[in-house]
This record gives sequence, structure tokens and C-alpha cells, in this order.
Amino acid sequence: MSERVTAHRREHYAVVHAYLRLLRDWWRDGVDYRWVVNALAERSALAVVKFAIGLCGLATPLISVLIVTSSAGPQSVFGRTVLWCIVAASVLWVVRWWGLPWPSRVESLTLLAIGDVCITLVCVLSPGNVVRSVGMMLLLIVGIYVSAFHSPLVLAAHTAWSLASAVVLAIPLFGVGDAASAVIMILGMVAATVVPPGLQFCFWVLRSDMLADPLTTLLSRRGFEYHSTMVVGGSGSVPVCVIMVDLDRFKAVNDTFGHHAGDQVLVRTAERLQRAAPAHSIVSRLGGEEFAVVARLPVPAAIDAAELLRTAIAEPVGSISVTASVGIAVADAGADGYRRSRELVQDLIRCADSAMYQAKQRGGNTVVVEHITALQGIDTWDATRSA
Repeated sequence: MSERVTAHRREHYAVVHAYLRLLRDWWRDGVDYRWVVNALAERSALAVVKFAIGLCGLATPLISVLIVTSSAGPQSVFGRTVLWCIVAASVLWVVRWWGLPWPSRVESLTLLAIGDVCITLVCVLSPGNVVRSVGMMLLLIVGIYVSAFHSPLVLAAHTAWSLASAVVLAIPLFGVGDAASAVIMILGMVAATVVPPGLQFCFWVLRSDMLADPLTTLLSRRGFEYHSTMVVGGSGSVPVCVIMVDLDRFKAVNDTFGHHAGDQVLVRTAERLQRAAPAHSIVSRLGGEEFAVVARLPVPAAIDAAELLRTAIAEPVGSISVTASVGIAVADAGADGYRRSRELVQDLIRCADSAMYQAKQRGGNTVVVEHITALQGIDTWDATRSA
């Protein structure tokens, strides 16, 4: 009986650990703001989203005008001045969304902060609970935008602001003896703030599934582009390297042993690449029997890493053994901006792919570092290693 209870507890702990690991991965993975924007732009959806955001933003100046012109609005000069300033700021906010290109990440965060502050101030200066309830709903809408475009950390900051706003608005209600309305306001905001994190978590799960290769569970080509731009655009002076791996004579494996055996070879290769890849690297299957690894490594370390990957793939298992041709391209770190990072990744892929084909021409099971002169800021290097 005790063994059964122990096994049940272990199973329970394993499930809890899996949930916590999933939540940790979501928190650490974050959101690549420029990638999301680019995905919308490629589908001509940015204009629609911009219009919707501006339309929602119109609520704040309209509500502010109604409050300041109402007889029940604030009577003090300070209160009325603040509301008129909010009207002006909110109109400019809407015009910015409708009239200018999509904002950068920093500008987007600035616009979010302005929106949060304006909504909360309107609620504080409002004489009635109806406007405050609408204000809480607007904070929820802002949270939905954050869940789609920004990281969990930014969403946590917005959620904390929303909850603090609800508490500030509820405190006067306790003072006048309307504790029920105060509790309802706080509980309503607590319930509402669960929605954006839930949406963001769902977006993350769906995005992770979309960016993964269904056979090997490695990143797909799209997933490689998504994650590699963050590696390339990260801080630090360590060079960026792309290692291209292509299995030698893989068609013969399919023709001799069948496609199921070929799939097993691909899965096995993916597992070996993951085990042998450098720490904090991005490993993906670009398609067919071609794989790619991106990491922050200097040239000598990149060559050693590529040799380790080649050796791991070539290790025989059973009756089917394969080797790989490996190409390397290395560039200086410090690429500026999303576009530059993305272009640099594509250039590195092109150069590493060229080196990989040189390795194939030499008979395969070989590592080649191409002599790179086409990329600005790239260390010139010409080296080969053969098995």
C-alpha cells in the first residue's frame, strides 16, 4: 500500500514539475517583438491592427471630454486641466497610431505607459463608478495588446499597474461605507488580469508548436529564423557562428531501408545534435536532411564544435550508419536592429551552406570553414578539417 502511495506521490510531483517547467520556459522565452510585427506585415495585417488599436484609444479622449464638460465632473482647476491634458495626449496617441508607421519596441512600451497612466487618471478624476468600470475594461484591452507583442515581464508590470489602479479606486469606496462595491471592483480586476497572461501563454504554446519540426521536435526553418535573430542581436562581443549540417548520401538510406528507417535516422541525428551542440545554441532542422546550429562562438571554438557534431553523427548504431558534411560561417557580434539581425542570419546561412557544399565535394564527413569576404565585420578565415 505504501509503495502505491509513494508511486502516486512521485507521479504527482512529476506532473507538478512538468507544469512548473512549462511555465518557466514560457517566462524565459518571451516574445520577439519585431518577429510578431514582421509576421503581421507579411500578411498585410498591420493596417488592420493599427486601426483597431487607434479605435480603442479613442475611448479615452471621448470619455475625458464628457467628464470635463459634465456638471458632475471635477470642479477644481487642477482636475479640469489634467483632463484636458489627457484629451490632448490621447488624441496625439491615436493620431500616432493611425498616421505613422508601426512603432519600435521602445516606442511601443512608451505608448503603453502613456496609455496606462492616462486611463488610470481618467478613472481617478471620474465622479462615477460607470466610467471607472469602463476604465478597468480599457486596461484589460491594453493587457491583450501586451500579451501579443511584449514579454511576460512587461505583461507582469502592466498587470501590477492594473491591480494597483483598482485598489486606488476602491479605497474611497471603503471610506464612504460602500465596501461591497470596493470588493467587487478589486475582484473584477483580479479576474480580468488573468485573461492577458492566459492568452499570452496560449500564444506561446501555439507559436512553439508552429515553430517546431513535427518529426524531430527541433526548431523548423521558421523557428530557426525566429530564435536566431535574438541570438545575433543579443549583447556581447563574442562572434556569431552558423553551422550547417547535411547528411551524406541520405537518399541511399531511404532507397535501401525505406522512408521509415530514414525518419528514424533523422530523429537520431536530431538527438545527437542536441546533445553535442554548444551550450545556449539554437538547433534546427531546416528541411529534408539539412540541419543548422547557431551559437555565439569564436572561430576556433566553432570549428571544434562542428567537429564534435560531425563525430557524434558518424557514430555507428545498428545496421544504418550515416556521416555529415558540415559548413561553418562566423561573423562579428553586435548587429543593430531587427532587419540587420535577420539579414546577417541569412548571410551566415548562405555562407555556411556554401561551405557545406564544399565539404560534400570533398567526399563528405568533412568540416569546412569558408573564406568569408562578403560580410562586413566578419573575421576572414580559411580553414578545413577532414575526417
